[in-house]
Amino acid sequence: SISAATVLGLTRRSRTSRRMRVDMLPARLALVGRRVPRFTARPRVAPARWTARAHAARMFSMGANGMPQAAASAVPSGVAQETMAAMEGESIPGLLKCLLAENAELREQLRIQNDLSSKRNDMLQENLRFGAKEREALRHQIRSLTGDFHILADKFHAENVGGRPRIQREGVEGKGAQSRMAYRPDEAYAMRQPTHVCELPHQALAELAMLENHCARRERLLREVMCVDGVSWDQAHEVLNRLDRYNERYYWFETMPYRVGITAAFLGGVGSIFLVFWAPVAEWYGVNIAGEALPEGVGEIGEMTTNQVGTWTWSWMEPMIGTASFVLLCAQFVRAQGTKMNMQPYSRQLMEWRANRLAKAFPRYDESMLRAWASHMPECKWTFFPTYERKLRKKGPPSGL
Repeated sequence: SISAATVLGLTRRSRTSRRMRVDMLPARLALVGRRVPRFTARPRVAPARWTARAHAARMFSMGANGMPQAAASAVPSGVAQETMAAMEGESIPGLLKCLLAENAELREQLRIQNDLSSKRNDMLQENLRFGAKEREALRHQIRSLTGDFHILADKFHAENVGGRPRIQREGVEGKGAQSRMAYRPDEAYAMRQPTHVCELPHQALAELAMLENHCARRERLLREVMCVDGVSWDQAHEVLNRLDRYNERYYWFETMPYRVGITAAFLGGVGSIFLVFWAPVAEWYGVNIAGEALPEGVGEIGEMTTNQVGTWTWSWMEPMIGTASFVLLCAQFVRAQGTKMNMQPYSRQLMEWRANRLAKAFPRYDESMLRAWASHMPECKWTFFPTYERKLRKKGPPSGL
């Protein structure tokens, strides 16, 4: 068995070794170049020296008088001495190895953190450069918008009547209406006036189209063709000519009632004058058609004046002319009442039929613009021959500009 003196010596030696290790710890850390890590930060397998200490602690226990006593399971003295020697001999190299391993691990973590910091700095610098570019672009846009605003303000003041410069008349006191001279446009202002309907903006064209202006509707359809087909303004006229050919296919058939009415009215008006006042025609119609004889005391129609011929023919011409006039008056009254009821006359039904036919034939274009443009008859001369839009070329029908 191990004596008390031996155990006490071993215990003192162990305590002395621990004090020496604690005192030498700063010097070891200085050699390693790192601080003592917190061993509780991460779990790891206990070194061999800790296992030896635990084995030695199990071998001995303190007695009631404070002196170390041998454990119940006695261990040979040679084993205890070898264990303590192992504790004293292997504690410093094991601790150094542990510190070196932790130093390498911390260096690796610092290297990773440095890489992350460098990447973060690069990202921040890139963001700063991108922000500087955006700020410069915003400054450029602000300068451009400021210039456009000044141009727009100048145009607004130039077009606004109240914003034009006031010209004082000489010799007139006060600032009333009589003291101001009328505005006189200069050459620069006169050069900006539009000369064709194509120079008008969309807003003006839309307003004119709602007022049934055919030139505005034509220009709107041209711009629709440009957008759908992706062509220029000049090339859009070729498409418009094709639309015009299709739209005027049945022109003569559609306008036949108008032509018949115009011809009948013209012949009836001129014929009534001859039947009433021209002696040869009046005599032929009165004797052969109406069955009337010449007035008493008249041997030949040539003996009568023009007014006397009218008085003689009025007895049978008055019922016909009066009846015809009354029929036309009734027809006009019927049309007026139908218009009040929003009934579509023949002309409006004809325009609607033309518009629907063209919209169905060309569905790729906007139906509203096609219908508005197709609801128009070409200009017709006294010869009854129309002037189609395709013959007007790019100038188009007269617009008033």
